[in-house]
Amino acid sequence: MRENPFSAFMESPGLRPAPEERSLVERRERERFAASLRSAFETDSLEDGVTHPAEEIIGGALRSTDGQRVLGWLESFSRDAAQPDFAASVLRCLGRQERPGKPPWRAEVVETALDSDDVRIRDAAVQAAESWGGPDMRNILRAHSESARWLHDHIRDVVVDLEE
Repeated sequence: MRENPFSAFMESPGLRPAPEERSLVERRERERFAASLRSAFETDSLEDGVTHPAEEIIGGALRSTDGQRVLGWLESFSRDAAQPDFAASVLRCLGRQERPGKPPWRAEVVETALDSDDVRIRDAAVQAAESWGGPDMRNILRAHSESARWLHDHIRDVVVDLEE
């Protein structure tokens, strides 16, 4: 019996990409998304209190039908120690979103970022926690032992604010 040359692309009932192709397509989408964020960060500086174009890119992606997949990408971008400026910028813009994902996801993002060796990523995590608020974020910040004195003091102030 002769094998169908298109069988790798077929799943019943209908045509769908094979797992390898889905993976390749997803990698390309992820890379394109990352490139659009990098371009936005290179074009405009990220300033406190000023809306940044990357916020709309992230917001639009989160509202897409692939919002869950985008959350995974954002989480991995925000903890990329090899690219700390990018990671911190993504986390800052993510923190400006209206409570993305579910509380356990947000907690994981903040906890992971607080474990970073890079103070820029830890600072961005504190900003996200402050923005998202709530008892979970307060408890995460309270449990964190920060080595940078200025950030330690800022965390203390944020915890006090979140208790009110």
